[in-house]
Amino acid sequence: MGRMSPEQLAELADELGRTNTAAPELVLAAARWYRTGHQQDAARAVGPIARNLLDAETELTTLRTVIARLIVGNDRGDDHSLSDLRHELRRAGIDLTHEYAAADDLARATESEAL
Repeated sequence: MGRMSPEQLAELADELGRTNTAAPELVLAAARWYRTGHQQDAARAVGPIARNLLDAETELTTLRTVIARLIVGNDRGDDHSLSDLRHELRRAGIDLTHEYAAADDLARATESEAL
């Protein structure tokens, strides 16, 4: 999916209403149904899958906006750090706890290999 404009995101959110997100199992099943010619079954999964895409696109837009704001601030003389980025992402509702843990595990593995 290409990036959607804020207006398109708002329109999609209105269309989806209170549609729940799709579990990973539903996404995989829908792809399988589509591939095997069961388009009607796959079509029933479109709403929840579209909600996943909307949520992902919204989070990506927020992430890009936070990063751009901090970079422009630095370009204009501010001194934002990675701690500021972490704080601003948390404030924007983007939780990277799992990514931090995975990065820490990778760093530890790399350090132990270097020994």
